[in-house]
Amino acid sequence: MIFNKKNTYEQHDNEIGSFYKSSIKPLNSNDKLNEDLNIDICIIGGGLTGVTSALNLSNKGYSVALCEARKIGSGASGRNGGQLGIGMRKDQIYLEKKLGKIHAKDLWDLGLEAVEECLSLIKKNNIDCSLVNGVLSAGCFNNDFKEFDIELNYLLKNYNFNGYKIFNKNEIKHQISSDIYKSGLLNLNSYHINPLKFLIGLSKILIKKNVKIFENTPVLSLVDHKDYIKVNCKKNTIKAKKVVVACNGYLDNLLNNKSNIFMPINNYVIATEPLGKEKAKEIIHNNYAVCDTRFIIDYYRFSEDWRLIFGGGETFSSYFLKESKDFVHKRMIKVFPQLKNYKIDFSWGGTLAITVNRLPSFGIMMNEKLFYAFGYSGHGLALSGLAGKLITEKIQGNDERFNLFAKIKHISIPAANLFRRPIYSSAIFYYKLRDLINYL
Repeated sequence: MIFNKKNTYEQHDNEIGSFYKSSIKPLNSNDKLNEDLNIDICIIGGGLTGVTSALNLSNKGYSVALCEARKIGSGASGRNGGQLGIGMRKDQIYLEKKLGKIHAKDLWDLGLEAVEECLSLIKKNNIDCSLVNGVLSAGCFNNDFKEFDIELNYLLKNYNFNGYKIFNKNEIKHQISSDIYKSGLLNLNSYHINPLKFLIGLSKILIKKNVKIFENTPVLSLVDHKDYIKVNCKKNTIKAKKVVVACNGYLDNLLNNKSNIFMPINNYVIATEPLGKEKAKEIIHNNYAVCDTRFIIDYYRFSEDWRLIFGGGETFSSYFLKESKDFVHKRMIKVFPQLKNYKIDFSWGGTLAITVNRLPSFGIMMNEKLFYAFGYSGHGLALSGLAGKLITEKIQGNDERFNLFAKIKHISIPAANLFRRPIYSSAIFYYKLRDLINYL
């Protein structure tokens, strides 16, 4: 069995840089793959799934090497909205209907643990990543208050969860200085961070553990042999007993037709000039991270130097927008017209993997020598921080928690490279129209 990597879309080559990249020095690993390597486990992908896999596996005594096609954090782990949220992309009522109450409860527990795992890594390793408590869901529609109330009471009754606080129209106006919201649901068990600082902080620990990190080392193909997998890079190869593929939206065809499970979506973010703490507190009174309730969401928060980091809008073609700044800025001004004259200092994009059911896909291939995790569907910052722990458990023979994701059934789109973009684009048009009708 041979899997060949094939680039199927542009990977934001036309952008100047993100705020996150400006906020921290790049890792710039000194490791070079100048000769063939024989190792226990090869990790492919320098995002949080890959880095936490390398960290957990090295802690268990395995020899580990990590290959990243570009720089650590070049993908979604280093360019996302920074919201470290509990739970899954879908709520518990949905999960119970689709998966049953026991499975849904187990996933809920993992969602809570995912945030706690990241908090533990931050605290234990003294990683300065601008950790702030609170993520607020801002209701755009009249029915949202009722929906929030149902969720709050359901989780309190059935999960003994009391981390929510609900806001009515007057109260949400006090929290967020915008006229468009009608209610809000605050989650005090969620946080926001600078994700690239978190990722690079973890990567520095790997270097101290003598884990090889090969940046600018794209993997071209994987070849299954009886007792190992041959990882082919441009000049040299890695012979590994096990391989972890952790590429998410940047997977391309590295796992053959597994990429048919998800749709790669391009999402865009801007960062304003620093507004100062006083002005920022006028905009978001308690410095919470915010996401709204539309299908194509806006999400935003303040950075450690009081810039508004605002994300929103998606494109579904294989190419990034040449100028995404105006695309996102228009969305920001609809929410905060008072920021119209503030300068936009940074504009960037990123690719995420959206599954049909919005749940991650975990699995094994090549006679249990290859392990993968992808499809976080825009809710992966905390879950990818836990993924490495679950993958390590699976490799060591304890598959119970890994299988909570692995046994979820996913829809695969036949001839996906031809049809998935038109199918998804049609669905998005429907949801955009629904949002517009409900919002008016």
